[in-house]
Formats: sequence, C-alpha cells, structure tokens
Amino acid sequence: MIDARAVRNLYLLCCLAALAACSNGRGSVDSDPPSGGAQEGFTVGGTVTGLDGDGLVLQLNDGNDLAVSNNGSFTFNTRLADDASYSVEVLTQPTGPSQTCTIGSASGTIDAANVSNIAITCATGAFALRGTVSGLVGTGLVLKNNGADLLPISSDGEFQFPMPYASGAGYNVTVETQPSGPLQSCTVANGVGTIGSADVTDVTVTCATGRFSIGVSVSGLVGSALVLQNNLGDDLTITGNGSFQFGSLLASGARYSVTVLRQPTNPTQTCAVNNHAGTVSTAHVTNITVTCMTNRFTIGGTISGLAGSGLQLRLNNEPALQLSAPATNFTFGALLPNGTQYVVQVTGQPTNPAQECAITPGTERGTVGNANVTNVAVTCTTARFAIGGTVRGLQGRGLVLQKNGGDDRRIASDGEYTFQTEQASGTDYAVTVSQPPTGPSQTCTIANATGTVRDGDISNVDVTCAVSVFRIRGTVSGLLGSGFRLSNNGGDVLDVNADGPFEFATPVASGSDYDVRVAAPPSNPTQGCEVSGGSGEVGAGDVTNVVVTCSTSTFTVGGSISGLAGSGLVLQNNGGDDLRLDSGVNSFVFLTPVPSNAQYNVTVAAQPTGPTQECTILPGTGSGTVVNGNVTSIQINCVRTEFSVGGNVTGLNGSGLRLQLNGGAAFDVGANGRFTFPTSLPDNTPYTVTVAQHPITPTQICALSNFVGTIAGADIENVEVSCVDSPL
Repeated sequence: MIDARAVRNLYLLCCLAALAACSNGRGSVDSDPPSGGAQEGFTVGGTVTGLDGDGLVLQLNDGNDLAVSNNGSFTFNTRLADDASYSVEVLTQPTGPSQTCTIGSASGTIDAANVSNIAITCATGAFALRGTVSGLVGTGLVLKNNGADLLPISSDGEFQFPMPYASGAGYNVTVETQPSGPLQSCTVANGVGTIGSADVTDVTVTCATGRFSIGVSVSGLVGSALVLQNNLGDDLTITGNGSFQFGSLLASGARYSVTVLRQPTNPTQTCAVNNHAGTVSTAHVTNITVTCMTNRFTIGGTISGLAGSGLQLRLNNEPALQLSAPATNFTFGALLPNGTQYVVQVTGQPTNPAQECAITPGTERGTVGNANVTNVAVTCTTARFAIGGTVRGLQGRGLVLQKNGGDDRRIASDGEYTFQTEQASGTDYAVTVSQPPTGPSQTCTIANATGTVRDGDISNVDVTCAVSVFRIRGTVSGLLGSGFRLSNNGGDVLDVNADGPFEFATPVASGSDYDVRVAAPPSNPTQGCEVSGGSGEVGAGDVTNVVVTCSTSTFTVGGSISGLAGSGLVLQNNGGDDLRLDSGVNSFVFLTPVPSNAQYNVTVAAQPTGPTQECTILPGTGSGTVVNGNVTSIQINCVRTEFSVGGNVTGLNGSGLRLQLNGGAAFDVGANGRFTFPTSLPDNTPYTVTVAQHPITPTQICALSNFVGTIAGADIENVEVSCVDSPL
C-alpha cells in the first residue's frame, strides 16, 4: 500500500531542491508558486519585541539571512518541507544602542504547518566591569565603582563587579580600602570610562607593599668603629651617640634582627642591643636601643648540631635566650663587668625535631676577664625513638613488616613488636607489609602506617590480619540452553546464561575447600554439562581453572505407520536421513538423532509399490521442535492408489493363450486357474480385457465374461475366461 504522506514529502523535497538550485545560497529564495498552483512547503517566522537598535539580522539553517528593523512579526522567505529541521539564530546583534537579542523556540521540525512561534526578545546591552589585581599580599582590599558598588578583593587575579552596566553608562573604579597585614598601597589604572558595546576588561589594580626603616638609638658610645648589622647583611657604621637608620627598608611583615658586627675600640667597649629582633608592622621601627659600656663584656659561644627550635639558654638569672636552627653561635644580650662570675645553663630543649642539647663541661661557667667570653660550647643531638605497635589476628606464617623500605621485621605471632632500628625525631616513617602471611593466606592492614617521629616512641602502628578470601572463577563453553545453574560447596548458587567467564558471588577463605557442581542442567535445548577442576583447596589467590563444558542432548525422531502394504516407502527428516520402510512395518525411528531445541520435518521421499500406495503424514504430526525427549508422535497413513485386474481361466488345454488389458501389452496365460495382469490401474479407471490370441495346439476358442468395468477401490478378480476346443 502506498504511503500518501511519504509521497507528499518526497514531492516537497523535490520542489525544495529545485528552488535551491535557483537561489544564490544565502538570503531568500523566490518562492512564488507556479502559475495556477499553490506554494509548496511551510514558512518559518515569529515575533520581535524590545528592538531599539539597528542592524538586527536573523539566520535560518545557517544560510537564509533576514534583516529585521522593527518590532512585530517576521517570516523567512525560504519555505521548508514537512518533517524538515529548522534552526534560527541571531547572525548580527543590533547597535545604536547596543542590544542583545535572544531567541525562544529557536529550533524544531516542520509538522505539516507554518512555524510562527519563534520569539525574539531584545534588551539594551548590559556589560560586565572587570579587571585584574597584581601584587596583592595583604588583606582587606576593597574596590569601589561610582561611589556605591563595593567589591572586596582577597587575592591576585581577575575581578568583576557583580552588577552589570548598561551601554553608555559611566564608570569610575577607585580603592575604597587599602590592604593591611602587611600594609600596602594599591593604585588603579584605566579605572574611568564609559561602557561601550562590550565588557570592560582593562581595569588594572597594582599593589605595592609598604616599606619601613629600621632605626636604632645609641648611648654610652665613646669608642670608634662600632658596626651594627641587620639580618646578617645590612651593615651600619655608628659614629657617635644618637639615632641612626639602616640603609635598607623592610616590607611590612618582614623580620628584623639587629646585632653588633664589630664592637667599638679606642677605648674598647662592649655594646649590647635591646629589642634587637621583631616583625615590621605598619610603621618605622624606632625602639631598638644600643647601650655601650666600657670594661663590660658579652658571654657567648658556639652551637653544633642544632636542628630544632625552642632551645633556651640562660646566663645567670637573666631572661632566657631563644635559639633555633640554623644558629651556630650565640651571644647573650647582657654585659658583665670584668671579674663577674657567670654560669650558662640549658633551660629548654629544642623540639621539631626533639633534641638533647648539653654544654661541654668546663665551658658552662667561669669569670669574666678583660674580653668577651666566646668559648661556651653547646652540642645538640637529635633524639631517636622506637617504632612499633601490636599485631592481631595473625594465623599464617611468614609475615614480614618493613619500615622505610629497608628495616625488615619478621612477625611470628600476635602481640607487640618493635623495629630494631630506632629513628631520629623529626624524620618521617612508613611501615608496609613486605611479605603477607601464608598457610592460610592472609591480608594484613596497617593503622597509623605513616607519620613523623616527634618526641617519643611510636607504639600505635597496629597491624590487623584477616584470612584472605578469594574468588572462585572459571569458564563455560558450549552452553546453548537456559536455566543452567552452578553451585559451590552446595550453597553458593550461580545462574549462568552464556558462554564465557563466571564468578561465584561468595569468596572462599584461603585454606578452605571449594566444590563446584552442576546445580541445574540447561534446558531448551536440554544439555549435559561436565565440570573439570571444580574442587580443591583455596590457596593464596583466586581459583581460575574451573572449566565447564556443555554439550547438547539429542533425541530420536519417529512414530507409527498404518496400512503399509507395498515396499520401497522412503521417509526423510529435514531433507535427508533417508529411511526405507516395507510392508508389515507399523512403527519407525530415524537413525540420526536430533539435538534438543532443533527442528524436525518429516516428509515422504518415495511412495511404496507392489501395490502402489500413497502414504501421507497426519497434519500437525510431521514437524516441530525437539524438546526434552524422543519424538514418537509422527503418524503416517498409507492407502492403495492402484488396483490389479485378474480373474479365473477354465477349460484351457492348448498353449498360446494371450490376454490384453485396455489394449496394452499381451499377457501370456499358460494354465487354468487364477491370473492377474502385471499392470495396475488407478482407482476409477475403466478397464477392458480382450483375447489377443486364442490357444493353439490344440486350437481352442476362449470366451470372456465380466471383462469390462471400472476400478472401484478394490482389485478386480472376477474376469472369467472359458476355453473350449475349436470345432474345426
């Protein structure tokens, strides 16, 4: 049946192709209808609202441009076929003023009608005010636009005021609040202008950190050549008492540390620095004082091995001196007169890493002479701590733990353990399972396996071992049927639907037995499946060698036969597998079995003869599908289709009597008694028996009776031939 809609669509497409061939590829196509006919195809259009600018251009399907100058309805010139796709977009946005037009219902498919619901909505352009900030390290920077729109800035990078601005609007970006911590000064470039027809992106804010001087106040100086130093590099020569400033300015947040690089001479003096260290905030540093005294000396010395922080040294009863790595020498701030006794003590040990610092005996105490004391020797050694934990759940043998890739620790049983090598404070450690236990195989997990040694032994690296469980897997091949199920250990039943890999859902613990068996054989077709490698003990890995091989069951095809009187009946199954049957047989079975779920189709390839018969298969029994058993339901019925003609001869004394049936070949009769023509006749066939030659030697005359008739579903046996001697 012809689809009218398809014919119509084909016609429309042909028309559109012809129209396209006449167009220049863009713009509208001349869609005037042929004379006397209607236009083919459907229009695409809609409405425009909010249009204030000029130059709006719409486009249909990437090729049909339409200039729109007014609000209201619009329609593209090009027509589209039914079921054709359409997509409308804004090719050019309006200007003067700049506007942005958006489209509703912009795309779809023609559905046997004009499209008129495309909505174009135009709005006067609104654009973002953006820019970038660089050099910002402080906090609290706030920008302001036009005295009202505030924008906090927290880091370098791009920024954007949250409110968009209409085309033609003015903008004026300024710094409302400067950053602090450290104090900074931020300036704005390109911050004033008028919004055009695009986002403003060139506003740049550059921040510079405040820089401040480090000043000192010197008193008691009578000698010369006093040199101070800030942060081990900025030298300042002091020429007299009063206020001085280091040459280098420091940024807010920077550290400063003022020390005496060279003490004054002529006369020799000792100058001590008070408030010598700190952090620059938001003002010049002016509270550092240097006090110089004649015949007063410093106490100091050397430090070796310091790696941590928080070392505290105390001179007599003076406040403690805080020292941290990488310090290698120290000087107490207090000045002691000549002849004063001094004692230096360690009052706080360093941490991170934990260390033990001691003063070399003989250098920790003495009496100040006529020079600075510089021989106090402090030696620090990093503390070392043991690493270990507790093992639980261990059943197997051979568990080896390893620390930091090399320190092995063999574990024989549950309980506490400790690695032989202690580890220095401040160093990282990582404990792993180098060799898991076997017999049974176990998986051991480590809690708190990594960390950093601090100030004590690590005793919480705990190991928990659990007997490993593994999957029982294998492959199935030859599977054709459905409903096939395997089981493991009599309980874990798995449905298998196709050849390929399989895996039981329940894993089995290492050291346990597994026993895979067929829980339900496949059916439709019926199959037998054998399992190899299906039992054993789970070792230290998944069992993957279970192999299941399925083969399809086969069944015989046969049935019953009735009425077979002739010989040479040949049956066929599925066009082959010939089976010959002769008279007297009342059942049959084909030699070749058929697989379950396969088709069988029994036909008669040759009919029996002697007598000729017609054997037919009872409808509904000759074909079907082998299911789960032998087919025995085929029924064949044979009936005769041809019948013999014969009768009885009497009085025959001579030889040479010859009879004919329906003018056919002569049939010799040699003696009295029963005779039958060798040729059979179909049912309902007329027959006529004649004497082709009378007997001779002696000469006889033979007369016929019942020699004419019609076959009526039975042999003709009543033709009588009576012979008498010829009178001549």
